[in-house]
Amino acid sequence: MKSLLLNWFDDWGFAIRDGLGQSGLITLIVVFTFIALFLLQNIVRASINKTKLVVKWGQIFFLIIFVLFIIWFCTLI
Repeated sequence: MKSLLLNWFDDWGFAIRDGLGQSGLITLIVVFTFIALFLLQNIVRASINKTKLVVKWGQIFFLIIFVLFIIWFCTLI
């Protein structure tokens, strides 16, 4: 462990960065960005087409998770 305060989130991030390297993190950022945009596409398409907006809570939940992972991986670089 690298932190004396036993911050497992930081340690887990350092382990991911050391294991994947910078190019692996960039690849994950790109993949997660495409997945997040795909999840966002259905929400935007329904609102543009003026159809009844059916909010799929699981889709929004995973969209938030992927956006948080993108931000976290960007801070690891």
